Amino acid sequence: MVTTAPPSPSRPDERAGGRRGLFGSSDVRRGAGGLAVPGVLVLLFTLFAVMSPQIFFTGTNLRVMITGQAIALLLALAATIPLRAGDFDLSISSVMIMSGVIVGVLTGHGVSPGVAYLLAIASGVAVALVNALFVVVFGIDGLIVTLGMLTILTGLAGFLADNQIVTTIPEGLQSFVTLPFLGLPLVVWIGWALAVVAWYVFEFTPIGRYLLFVGGNRNSAKLAGLRVTALRFGAFIVAGSLSALAGLLLAGTLGSIDPTSGHAYLLPPFTAAFLGASAIQLGRFNIVGTVTGLYLLAVGITGLQLLGVESWIAEVFNGACLIIAVGFSRLLRARST
Repeated sequence: MVTTAPPSPSRPDERAGGRRGLFGSSDVRRGAGGLAVPGVLVLLFTLFAVMSPQIFFTGTNLRVMITGQAIALLLALAATIPLRAGDFDLSISSVMIMSGVIVGVLTGHGVSPGVAYLLAIASGVAVALVNALFVVVFGIDGLIVTLGMLTILTGLAGFLADNQIVTTIPEGLQSFVTLPFLGLPLVVWIGWALAVVAWYVFEFTPIGRYLLFVGGNRNSAKLAGLRVTALRFGAFIVAGSLSALAGLLLAGTLGSIDPTSGHAYLLPPFTAAFLGASAIQLGRFNIVGTVTGLYLLAVGITGLQLLGVESWIAEVFNGACLIIAVGFSRLLRARST
């Protein structure tokens, strides 16, 4: 009886016979091309600093930009993990809002904050399990399943909140999340810490390499002996847990939660993730690239708004960056085949 060992975690792409995933068949490349997105970030920052030094290039504005992206960073991590395994999870923003609503509603009805926090995180895990069941086991397209789940959760959040903004957020959560440390609120440091953990897992552990292999070529991953189903389930569960955690932190940051606000948080995390796949490690969803892409969006939108551009530019900028990122990735695929 012949057994097949799992691929070496250091070189999964070679065993897969080239990467074949969301971008199609392509070889992952490192090099000067991977510095394009960081280069644009530096260029935009320098440009706005020169054009508006008294407003943009100030410590206050930098703190505001960084703090304003703390929740988006968690959602970007949640988006990147399933993408690494070749799956979409469009429900992450609605999971976040549902989590925040659950905390506010439960504590408003006398439930202890600790129990409310656990139930909020459990709701994210439960949603992730349902998503994974339909996508991984039943084989339904992830875009359809998670888009449907996004709609369902938006409705449920409105039902639980009675279509009102929830303001009964525990004061202890608000104090914890906004606690200043080295000039920045704790929520920022939590996001950065989780990003470092995700980066380490992606780059230095077998799980990170296996997720990449699964996202690249699932059939080859199965033939190599990887537990593809378990890995994909795990990616969904981690994404759901991070999204639910983001809901707690969002509620603590704002002191309230709007059950209808999920759509506003959906596009930036995926734009950052796809920009990240066009940066640092070309063709791979990677954490450094995602973080870089997220701050590129923040700098671009903030700079334009400070120059007097209307607020609608945020949607246009996010959408344009998403199209450019996916198009650039497709171009890389075409050049490598």
